[in-house]
Amino acid sequence: MDIVILDEDNVEVYMDYITRDVAENIGRPFYRGLVVTEDDTPVAGMIWEVRNMMQEADNESKITWLKIDDEQAGESMFEEYKKSAAEDEVVKSSFVLPAKSTSKEKEVLKNAGFSVLFMEGDLIRTRLSEIAALKYFEKVQPSERIHALNTMTQRGFNAAVRHFISKGKYGLCEDLAYLPRSFFENEISCYSEMDGDANGLFLFHKYPSGALLVVIMAALGNDYGKILPQMIKFSVTSALENYSDDTEVLIDRHNYASLALSEKLFPSGFGMPVYIGSRQEGLEE
Repeated sequence: MDIVILDEDNVEVYMDYITRDVAENIGRPFYRGLVVTEDDTPVAGMIWEVRNMMQEADNESKITWLKIDDEQAGESMFEEYKKSAAEDEVVKSSFVLPAKSTSKEKEVLKNAGFSVLFMEGDLIRTRLSEIAALKYFEKVQPSERIHALNTMTQRGFNAAVRHFISKGKYGLCEDLAYLPRSFFENEISCYSEMDGDANGLFLFHKYPSGALLVVIMAALGNDYGKILPQMIKFSVTSALENYSDDTEVLIDRHNYASLALSEKLFPSGFGMPVYIGSRQEGLEE
């Protein structure tokens, strides 16, 4: 068996095994990946993100994708992962994986020292038409301060990103400062402006599969409770002009603000069932 460290140059070779939605993260500064092959055929793979690299906090790793067809290959892969985690000074590793994960993934994780629990996840899957039909938005009218991202200058975009990062708001992407503007859907993403500065950001990323991911949904100041619904209404209206009604939208309830808003919008909505777990790094297994 051979262990391959994924990078931008070789990830295309394993695209059928990994899928494009997962593989597109390889090349981003805080993402890592491994594939184990036998006779040039992939038999195990994983991709993770090293978090807190931009903050004064202990580095942690979050495994975002895991696939194991051969348990021995999976065990070898986690031995290599441990070396990489040590190089990144990771003190804790965690994972959130769809509950459809097979027994091989769970068994290898347990053998590698991870706890494995079943629970409701933070990710909600919905459709554009379902969001547009919410009664919550019937009386919401976007103000003149809200504009499509494609009307913003590059300098303005850079300044807005820096400003929100300085406030600790980067949504799902700790590498927000490194992401090109083209990473976002400029026609449907939007921002709110006050006194020449952005005080709201609502940015979508489009996966290769066509699904839309809400990357950051944030507003600053006392009016944030009004700005967020207006930005959502603005973007959903624009999205319906550019995409089909059944386009999938992914909302990750990763913090209190997104959780509170999702509970207001989808009071009976449930996150996808997942397996979660963690282990401390730097300890003998």
